[in-house]
Amino acid sequence: MFGGNAIEFGDEVFLAGSDRTITDFRFETFLSSNANGGETAQLVLRLNDGPLLSPGRNSPGTEIFRSTAVGLTTGRGTVVASGLSVALPAGVDHFTWSVVMNGVDAGEQAGLMIFNPPTAGSSFDDFWQNNAGVWNTFLVDGGATPANFAARITAVPEPSTLALGALGTFALLGYLGLKRRSS
Repeated sequence: MFGGNAIEFGDEVFLAGSDRTITDFRFETFLSSNANGGETAQLVLRLNDGPLLSPGRNSPGTEIFRSTAVGLTTGRGTVVASGLSVALPAGVDHFTWSVVMNGVDAGEQAGLMIFNPPTAGSSFDDFWQNNAGVWNTFLVDGGATPANFAARITAVPEPSTLALGALGTFALLGYLGLKRRSS
């Protein structure tokens, strides 16, 4: 659980399979019972095309989606962004999803729930934090607790893949219909 105002916390995730257009995104939050209202969360999706952090690992960079701010409720909650159509570029199998929380007053706690291990795809055991435009990775409990934030991502094949699949299906149906007529 992590808190802060206007600080972006994120998890770099690798998608399983070949689906690369995100249509639905859900993540788990926590807000302390002493919250007085006005606490919000905003989902941000970023490509990992920023500055190089270590060999083969770039920091989050290009923003590909930002939701409107959603009000948080005390206790555990689920924030849902549905009806999306966020396509990852060709050849990209991972991205960083992050959350910006605001309206968290002194003495209140807000954060993202941790879920481990991922049930599909994968994630590094650290998390990203963007503070004033500078991205760094951090560990929970010195790395004893993997920092896999709780999220459910629904993705479908790219529209061009769907179009080619549909075109192939129609061509096959047309061929079978033509073959039936000539028999």
